[in-house]
Amino acid sequence: MNKTTCIVIDDDQGIVDLFCELLGVLDVNVLTTANNGMNAELLYKKHKPDIVFTDLQMPDYDGYYVVETIKDLNPDAKIVVITGDLNAGESDLFDLLHVPIINKPFDTHEIKQVITDVFLEENKPITPFEIQYRFKDDINFYACTVTYPQYRNLKQLPVIEECKIVSTKNNIQAYQDEMQRALDLVVQNDTSHIRKLSEIVRD
Repeated sequence: MNKTTCIVIDDDQGIVDLFCELLGVLDVNVLTTANNGMNAELLYKKHKPDIVFTDLQMPDYDGYYVVETIKDLNPDAKIVVITGDLNAGESDLFDLLHVPIINKPFDTHEIKQVITDVFLEENKPITPFEIQYRFKDDINFYACTVTYPQYRNLKQLPVIEECKIVSTKNNIQAYQDEMQRALDLVVQNDTSHIRKLSEIVRD
């Protein structure tokens, strides 16, 4: 039986060394490590690991960047966040993408259980969810329901100042085609349709 393979990303080399040591005890093969999320996409493409373990709080390219970048490459990628941030479990992004969290300080039993759970769990589809966003030329926030690829596309558009997930609970399969049409128009600097589709969020 082939060993489970992984890459480990953490800006603290001491944590990387300790975590790799614990993974060795669990017979997990560490293919490579990194101290920054910047090369996450390159490392994932090159090594094709079974699991990516990433720290959350890193300078410049953090764990959120790692998760989103790798999920863009492969929506079914197995990613585990390792963090000392006790509020990380409240992240709508990790809930949406089915990314488990291991809190520091960690132990071998917890790591083993999370690895087992990751492989026992079938790949779940990423269902539509609610976001809030704001245009650079507008003080209003807008809310709408999108798919994950639509969220990523919208977030990266130059006309968008801010874009965040606000709810993953309703999972409403609504407006999908219309929202895609609206996003296509935004790329052409026409924001009228997406403004019409979205609800203005009042304080």
